[in-house]
Amino acid sequence: MTDGGSGQNRSAVAAVRALAAAGYLPSVTVSGLFSLAAASRHCAAAIPVPDVDSPGYAQGVCAALDAQPYLAVLPASDAALVALDLPGADLVDKASLAERAKKAHLPLPEQRIFESWGALILAVHDLEYPVVLKPTIRSTSRQAAVVRVDSPQQLMQMPTADGAVVVQRFVAGSMTAVSGVVWAGRLVATVHQRYERIWPLDAGVACALETTPGDSGLEERLVHLLQGYNGIFQAQFVGSFLVDVNPRVYGSLPLAVAAGANLPAIHCDLLRGEEVSPVRGAAGVRYRWLEGDLRHLHAMWRRGELGLPAVLSALRPRRGTAHSVESISDPGPALSRLRYARSGWSGRTS
Repeated sequence: MTDGGSGQNRSAVAAVRALAAAGYLPSVTVSGLFSLAAASRHCAAAIPVPDVDSPGYAQGVCAALDAQPYLAVLPASDAALVALDLPGADLVDKASLAERAKKAHLPLPEQRIFESWGALILAVHDLEYPVVLKPTIRSTSRQAAVVRVDSPQQLMQMPTADGAVVVQRFVAGSMTAVSGVVWAGRLVATVHQRYERIWPLDAGVACALETTPGDSGLEERLVHLLQGYNGIFQAQFVGSFLVDVNPRVYGSLPLAVAAGANLPAIHCDLLRGEEVSPVRGAAGVRYRWLEGDLRHLHAMWRRGELGLPAVLSALRPRRGTAHSVESISDPGPALSRLRYARSGWSGRTS
């Protein structure tokens, strides 16, 4: 497992736990003082490497691969995937993804690509706000994944970003996702999910989810979209619009595992040449990222959009809910997260 960043990647934690549950021995690259995944009791080894923004990152990962007979490298971030030139790199290129989506008959929100921040600023008054900004390729850990911008003034006050930028029309609607493993042109595992809450509020990631029944027509189009790629994926939608594809492990992975589809293990089984029968995640399984959900509910209460009874109802524990880093049987990642947060507070007050 490698993310190459600050070590706060929840995707890596989820993958380490999933692999260990299937009998694999996952190792984790470590690039900082606090690594959630390396703090897991299921982490077999922690491998120090430079961070993904350093030229030595890829060399460090390759050296680890030369030293031990690892079965696979699973990236937990776009930046790691791009730096290591792993399969799926073209799917995280927003320009390439747009071409693939068009051929697969999967609509994207209206978008424009600007080759530089300067070119974007020149067109700042020509955009129809609100818009969503994304790097065309998220190749460093410093780049924000998604930012909502509501006005020209807000855009001009933002810090300059490196590289090409995608500007998409902001679309409102219900959020859903399809996750799974695609292999040799077929879906070996599939999980459908709907978003109940996200954090940050306007352009965030899932903090409360529930699995839903499948959509065979959508799955056929996704196979077309992912043509030539073998591995784990997650495709995210707002309404009918495809908004992102993650050809890697992702944050809400514990939901798929709880629904009966251990995607990292299935991927590794296929790499070993094993026969894997098609798996479909059960509907009605829930997921919560507690930290993000608390932030979401607090923000909605502060804005007056949720009353206290609604907040308390949303916080009510539900039997069988899958969780993010929080785990009684594997407390290390959550404790590491607390230490990381405490170090930040200490830095701000020193």
